[in-house]
Amino acid sequence: MKRTVIDAELLIFDLDGTLIDSSQDIAWSANMTLSAMGHEKKQIGEIVGHIGWGVKPLLEKLMPGETSERIAEARLKFLDFYGDHLVVKTSVYPGVEDTIGHFMKAGKKLAVVTNKPFGLAESILEIVRLKDFFSVILGGDSLPNKKPHSEPIEKAMSDLCAPPEKTVVVGDSPVDCEAGKAAGAYTVGVSYGFRGRGELEAAGCDIIIDDFTSLKRMIR
Repeated sequence: MKRTVIDAELLIFDLDGTLIDSSQDIAWSANMTLSAMGHEKKQIGEIVGHIGWGVKPLLEKLMPGETSERIAEARLKFLDFYGDHLVVKTSVYPGVEDTIGHFMKAGKKLAVVTNKPFGLAESILEIVRLKDFFSVILGGDSLPNKKPHSEPIEKAMSDLCAPPEKTVVVGDSPVDCEAGKAAGAYTVGVSYGFRGRGELEAAGCDIIIDDFTSLKRMIR
């Protein structure tokens, strides 16, 4: 039977689709990139369906058949567009600030592990006034491997001296669940993000929640 109360020291959060809804700004930047590269723009739903693995995989899925050189060129264009459009329509999900504030006051260790480049992730967290809650922030370019590899989860646990059995990984994507499980942590999927309950169930998340504030009742 899956636990409903979790004894945790460290909480590791994904960023996009978990703490913030960045879908419109990412989609705008992706469409500007597609247009600049001579491709047709996509519907926001199609773009959002590919978010979570990092910039390069996103562009590879939106521009199938392109050479690695063209993908590299598109990646630089995307980073330029997105860097100038980080928090135009991006917002913090309801209950996030209150919930992570609750855990901070309770003495929990808090970290963000995202596949977004570190510089962009740090800037967004600062702009939306969440950065100071987190002792560790790791981006997709912080280490040799990114999620779904376990390395960034293990790095956060090591930096904050937390064992896997006392660590909870929270995210909206299968890559979050896969990385957390590979590191031996407890995994919580959030169904309100970019993926939905079906993909999280298929990924084997230990539990799936529909409301971020539910974490306050689950974690002691």
